[in-house]
Amino acid sequence: MRMLALLAVTGALLLPLAASAGDNPSPRTLSVQGEGRLSVPPDEARIGLAVQARSADLATAREDVNARTAAVLAHLEGLGIAAGDISAPGLTLRPEYRWDKAREQQVLKGYLVQRRIDVRLAELGRLGLLIEGAADAGANEVSPPVLGHSEEDRLRREALAAAGRDARANAEALAASLGMTVGPARTLDAVEAPRPRPMASEMILRSADAATAAESYVTGDLVFERRVNARFDLLEPGA
Repeated sequence: MRMLALLAVTGALLLPLAASAGDNPSPRTLSVQGEGRLSVPPDEARIGLAVQARSADLATAREDVNARTAAVLAHLEGLGIAAGDISAPGLTLRPEYRWDKAREQQVLKGYLVQRRIDVRLAELGRLGLLIEGAADAGANEVSPPVLGHSEEDRLRREALAAAGRDARANAEALAASLGMTVGPARTLDAVEAPRPRPMASEMILRSADAATAAESYVTGDLVFERRVNARFDLLEPGA
């Protein structure tokens, strides 16, 4: 009997709590997305150069690569590129073989020797001079320049802030269409950001009227894009 009485009291205490919870329904919310987009001209580029040589004699291939590498480095120095912006740490040596059908075995035919040179260029007006001059000096492989900006973190944050403002503007437009207003944000999540991308391509070539090949390298703008998902309270007018 004592246990039954205790259960009855406990049940009586829970009923008001349940009623109270029903008197305060969950607030109405709306979920929107926001996008921020910022276009700026790049102010730096990273260029990968390589000097390669093949020869049946390893020493000959090495001498060829080292001589042309020295010429490429001299060209970069002549453009005023700081030593800290140039990386040429090592030499790659690789034997190359051919298949001898008569002997049914691999036969050494020579060696491939390569030097890799990575450059950071802070004066994009010299991009064409760098690439064309490096090719003339002996570089026989040039990777497409990767354009960037020295203040990328700040520009990403500006695009993110613009995405947040866009999310609220979208929420306000949607709420107004329903005759309601927007309250504070309940959640705001940034979507993983892609790398800043060039407006059209990493390098845009001018028309064939350009005075020299070095003048034909023109960079487009970089586009920083950020997106957010947001959830706001949806309020009655005047609330």
